[in-house]
Amino acid sequence: MDINESVEAILSDKQVMCELFFRRFLEKHPEARQYFADADMTKQANFLTIALAIIEDHYEHEYRTTEHYLKVLGTRHRKWGIPVELYAPFRDCLLETMAEFHGDDWTEELAGQWRKAIDKATETMLEGYDHTYIY
Repeated sequence: MDINESVEAILSDKQVMCELFFRRFLEKHPEARQYFADADMTKQANFLTIALAIIEDHYEHEYRTTEHYLKVLGTRHRKWGIPVELYAPFRDCLLETMAEFHGDDWTEELAGQWRKAIDKATETMLEGYDHTYIY
């Protein structure tokens, strides 16, 4: 399995993946709960799966549209007051959840692809965090 096949699998069962992720992330990092207190978690699941598809596209193709989207997302995270210090724990919980979700299909190679993709997306988001980008 590669990163593209991983995204396809996640999109086919996004509710399970997202429920696993948010449960893990919010249990391990209760300090993040305040940012989701009034959130519609069904919408958050949709946002997460869209973000994963964009992260994969940005990693594989570096489209200008995905780059801009990630910068806007960084700007929005700053406006919501989400601290940069939560980005690495978010990534780590996401990788742990993907490993659980994919089971035997999860490999070190796939983990490496996702880690690189998420880190690359995070770097791009931080550009938006430091500057203001709009749609």
